[in-house]
Formats: sequence, structure tokens, C-alpha cells
Amino acid sequence: MNLRSIDPNVLLLLYQESFAENGEEPGAHDAPRLDAALAYPLNRAVTGEADVAAIAAAYARGVLRYRPFTRGNQRAAVLVLELFLSLNGWQLEAAQEEISSVMQQVDAAACDEEMLANWIRARL
Repeated sequence: MNLRSIDPNVLLLLYQESFAENGEEPGAHDAPRLDAALAYPLNRAVTGEADVAAIAAAYARGVLRYRPFTRGNQRAAVLVLELFLSLNGWQLEAAQEEISSVMQQVDAAACDEEMLANWIRARL
């Protein structure tokens, strides 16, 4: 499977814009943690069978696991998930409220990565 990956600079730009839209200041980021978060799904793709939903879930989970931002990691997880899908010709068919709720569940460990991937598959 030949999928496009996430450029950390693009994610940072989207993250900053998402705060600016609401007149908020974005949190600082930790570059090594961001690199680790974005490498996590690539390792999953190489080491096992993974479809676009599994890799998208791994991107979101990577951000929530490594927490590269001082604030707004759930927001960043949504951004990275949607960006990855968009770069690869897919779109998530879910309301923002539902997406945010699912990210909260993933962040609270009430929804694991496989469950998130299944949720994504059902909405592509």
C-alpha cells in the first residue's frame, strides 16, 4: 500500500491555525515527541497488515500517546487523523462533535486503537 505520510510542519501549521480561528494561543510543541508521534503509525504500517483506517487510528493514537503539545493534543489528534485521510483520498463522514467525543474516549483509554480503526472504517 502506497500511502502519503504526515509532514510535521504541515501538522504544526494546521494546529496553529485551529487555535487562531478561535482567537486562542496554541500550545508549544516538543519536536522529538512530535516526531515520535508521527513515526508510530509508520512503524505499524511496516510491521503488519494495516489499512488506511488502521494507520489513521495509529496517527491519532500516536499524538495522544506521545502528547507533543502542551495543550490541545486531542485537537491535534483529530487534525492528524483527518489530514492523513485527506492526503490519501479519503474523508471521514462524522460530525465534529462525534469525532471529538471519540478522541476523548481514546485519550481516556476507554477506546483502544483497534476500536478507533473500526469506528473510522465505518465512516469512510
